[in-house]
Amino acid sequence: MRALGILGGMGPLATVDFMTKVIEATPAERDQDHIPLLVHAVPQVPDRAEAILNGTDEPLEWLVRGAGMLRLSGAGAIAIPCNTAHFWYDQLAASIDIPVLHIVDAAADALSAQGITNGRLGLMGTVGTVAAGIYQKRFETLGYDCLAPDETEQARYVTAGISEIKAGRLDAGRDLLETAARHLAERDCRAIVLGCTEIPIVLTREMSPGGGIGYLDATDALARASVDWYFSGR
Repeated sequence: MRALGILGGMGPLATVDFMTKVIEATPAERDQDHIPLLVHAVPQVPDRAEAILNGTDEPLEWLVRGAGMLRLSGAGAIAIPCNTAHFWYDQLAASIDIPVLHIVDAAADALSAQGITNGRLGLMGTVGTVAAGIYQKRFETLGYDCLAPDETEQARYVTAGISEIKAGRLDAGRDLLETAARHLAERDCRAIVLGCTEIPIVLTREMSPGGGIGYLDATDALARASVDWYFSGR
C-alpha cells in the first residue's frame, strides 16, 4: 500500500489542518479514492524555534526517530507540517531512503502557479524560521525577495499570535496576525507567505490583508504537493 507519512504534532492543530487540506485536495468520489495516511504526531518534540536560537539540534533526534517509525510502518514519502522543523531537512532527508517533501519548494511551486515568479514577498513565520532563513535562502535563488516583520512586530504580533493559536485562543491569535499582515501589505509585497503551519488555521486563502494582495498558505501548498506525489506513482 502506497501511503503518505506525516511527521506531525508540531503543533497538534497544525497537523489536523494539514490532514484536512490533503483530503480536500484529493480528487475523490468515495472513501477508497483517498490517500492512505500514516501519522506520527508527537507534541513533545522540543521547541524548534528555541533550538535554532540557542544553537542546538535537540529536535533532530526526535524527527529522525519519527521518520524512521513512519518508514517502518510503510510510508513511501514524508511530509512535515511544521516550517521550522525544516531547518533540519538535509539531515533528516539523509537519514532515510524515502522522499521527504519540502514545504518551501511546495510554496514556491504554488506561487509560480499563481503567476508570481519573482518580486517581494511578505513572510510570516516563527522567529526561528525567519532567523534561520528557511524561506529566504531557497526563495532568493528563485528571484524572490523576502520581507519579514521587524523585531518588534515579530514579537508583538507574530510570535504572540502563534502562541495564542497553540493555546487554543484562535480569535486572539487571528487579531494579532492580521495586524502583522497589514503592516507587511503596506510594504509593496506581491503576496504574503504564511510560513508557520499555525497561521493558516486562522488566516485563509479567502482573506486578504489589504492592498489587493493575498496569502500563500504553505500548509495547503505542501498538502497539494503530497497529493501530486501520491498520484504520480499510481
